[in-house]
Amino acid sequence: MKEIVRVFFNHKAFPNCCMVVLKEKETTKYETKENVTVLYNEDEIIGYNITDEVFSKYTDGYQPLNETLLSEINQILNPVNESIDADMEIRLKVGKVIECVEHPESDHLHVCKVDVGSEVLQIVCGAHNVSEGILVVCACENAVMPNGKLITPGKLRGVDSY
Repeated sequence: MKEIVRVFFNHKAFPNCCMVVLKEKETTKYETKENVTVLYNEDEIIGYNITDEVFSKYTDGYQPLNETLLSEINQILNPVNESIDADMEIRLKVGKVIECVEHPESDHLHVCKVDVGSEVLQIVCGAHNVSEGILVVCACENAVMPNGKLITPGKLRGVDSY
């Protein structure tokens, strides 16, 4: 199964360490295999900490996953019988606001219907300049933002937002 993969670096605290996040769950146990620490929640793998000189070229913070970085990670994981099948789908899409109404429980939020081509999403939005007919960038479910935050469906003041 392909995984949503987020990669972070903090060379000041952990030199040449690649922190790979697969799931937002608490680490309940870990196992170290050579220069790879496998992180688990119960028996589910939720991430890896991988130390290798190849990662020295990356800057601190969130690093968007690409084929090169995934290949470097898997080359290190393979000898310890691990690998990642990453979902590389682009989830930032251009959408058209087809409906925009005031949020019933807020004086500054809007409830929008946004057509992203493959579906129409309900999105709660706080932008003051949103209106029907405009084109917007949509961070769809499982999109990873520039800071590494994973976008998931939720509720804002009781209204579903996707």
